[in-house]
Amino acid sequence: MNKSNASAQIPRRHLLATIFGTLILLFPAAALVIPRGGNTVMFLTVALSAAILLMDRARGEICALFKSNMHVRVLVLSLCLPLFAILLIEVLHGKVAANTLDSPARFLLAIIVFFSLRKIFNIVPKWFDLTFGTGAICAALMAVYSTADLLDARAESSFLNPIHFGDIALLLGVLSLVSIHWLKRDEPWVVAFKILGGAAGCYASWASQSRGGWIALPCLLVVWLLWKKHPVSMARRLLIAFVAVLMLAGSFASSTVRGRFEAIRTDLTSMSAGNPDSSTGVRLELWKAAAKLIAEHPLLGLGAHGYRNAMPAMAATGVLTPTAADLGKGEVHNQILAYVVDYGIVLGLLAILGVYVGPAYFFIRSATLRHHPVEHRAALMGLMTAVAFAVFGLTVETFNLKVTVAFYSTMVALFAAFAYPVENSVGTTDDTPPAAR
Repeated sequence: MNKSNASAQIPRRHLLATIFGTLILLFPAAALVIPRGGNTVMFLTVALSAAILLMDRARGEICALFKSNMHVRVLVLSLCLPLFAILLIEVLHGKVAANTLDSPARFLLAIIVFFSLRKIFNIVPKWFDLTFGTGAICAALMAVYSTADLLDARAESSFLNPIHFGDIALLLGVLSLVSIHWLKRDEPWVVAFKILGGAAGCYASWASQSRGGWIALPCLLVVWLLWKKHPVSMARRLLIAFVAVLMLAGSFASSTVRGRFEAIRTDLTSMSAGNPDSSTGVRLELWKAAAKLIAEHPLLGLGAHGYRNAMPAMAATGVLTPTAADLGKGEVHNQILAYVVDYGIVLGLLAILGVYVGPAYFFIRSATLRHHPVEHRAALMGLMTAVAFAVFGLTVETFNLKVTVAFYSTMVALFAAFAYPVENSVGTTDDTPPAAR
């Protein structure tokens, strides 16, 4: 590339980076409160990413990166696997359902975002890291509107049920706190905004009464506490963890939180008395039905919508109550079982576990290869995102909605790009320890 072309591309790259930062800033809020907003912003981000890759002349760089870095191969393959595993199983069953491919295709699109964003990470505006606090605050406002104006018993949006809404809001609140002093030394008002975002995310989660998010919270605290590349000393981390544990314990003083966990005991008691049609009882019955179907069709599963289509027969034979079978037409209430029952114990299990384990391995490995605090913090937030969604998926299907897949895959791509950016691309980044720079 000659000098005139290179200099002409610099303003264009900065413009694209600014647009990129704006889209990322708006993404979580759009995903939570605007119908089709999250998917729209994701597709705009993918289109922008494709333009950045096409503008770049270093065609062989991606192939070289893929060949020379095992953790990059693991990340890319884990994001490709759901789509191709589902497609292969459905072809073998002789029935390909287009609507089952829509959600996993978003994992594939996230790869484009990863490869392009890592090229311009250093010129993306630093204010984009307000995205987590902005999304959490918008979630809190939606929670107030949902419960106060619409009189919903549990906070939700018009297109996200309370479980997904509360889970994502809680994760955004946690990420808002962890992002303090991430890309630069934050001004006091920015720190205050991010703390407000953390509180807002916790409020939206509380208002949603989503127990899955509450269970994930101590798991995220453990990840944060044990992160070896943390700039905070272990003594200070233990102090913060102690305060966090006290706050978590204090949250049980809330009648809402106590009532939700007390409901589990009540549901189990009711189930043992012969009435399984409760929130916990239905979940257990659906999981038992999924295990039965997996045992009957272990290798290839049931195929597209297999679990849903099996519900009427299971209700007719008495395996499930009519109420449980009706709810089972919507979901299994466990993301791992959902994949395994429809797509088999080999490809289905590999595909869904890979979506969690692949990114987690990438972030842990990236933190060992790079030494810059920005990269380490991105790896920590990426690992927390993977762990959170793995926990969320134990009690609800997180990837049966396109917007939740879009959220997870885009966040993974964002953190992956900042955890392992192009060395010496625009600005300064390398493997030199910060103290030596």
